[in-house]
Amino acid sequence: MRELLRLSSAVALLLALTGGASAQEAPDDPWGLVDRVRRALEDSSPLAAGFRQTYLPLGFSSGESESGRVALHLPRCLRWEYLDPFPRTYLLCGDLLWAWNEGETVGRRQQVGDEPGLDLLRLRAEALRGRYRAELAPAGEGRAEVRLAPLAPGALRDATLTIDLEALRVIGLAYHDAEGNLTRFELDGFAPLAADAELAPPQLEWLDQ
Repeated sequence: MRELLRLSSAVALLLALTGGASAQEAPDDPWGLVDRVRRALEDSSPLAAGFRQTYLPLGFSSGESESGRVALHLPRCLRWEYLDPFPRTYLLCGDLLWAWNEGETVGRRQQVGDEPGLDLLRLRAEALRGRYRAELAPAGEGRAEVRLAPLAPGALRDATLTIDLEALRVIGLAYHDAEGNLTRFELDGFAPLAADAELAPPQLEWLDQ
């Protein structure tokens, strides 16, 4: 369950791009940049990309790394599929999150809400401004970071989205959870998704969490 909640937060951070922002945002405003990236992703959905995840527990100098594939059709669904070393899949559509392991006949399902971290999915940017402080910072040539800090204690201590400014793609995602553990994702190889059939839950027995 801990991994499911951790992955839920990562999915929610990416899908924060579907939240929308005011058309009057200044070009260098962090929420304005998030809105431009969201619009670009929606216009080109469905998409797929590869990812590499590193989980670094508090106090450790090295952590666990895994890799896989993410598919998204914004603002409807996002699928997070781990391929190596332990195949398993998470699918978020609307307010339902499904999770299952390769080869099993039973999966888990839960409804997501507006708790800290997941509120990045549920709420619009106008509401998020009342919960998070956002800063925009350069991150090397052609890149920028949107750094988020909650205004009140919650599931996340901080989060950073790294954005390719030319392609308007999220190429990095990192956040510290409430315990101080760091989860980092690197995304690359964005390409059109030929069909979005995989953005539907498989025919399994689902256990509600």
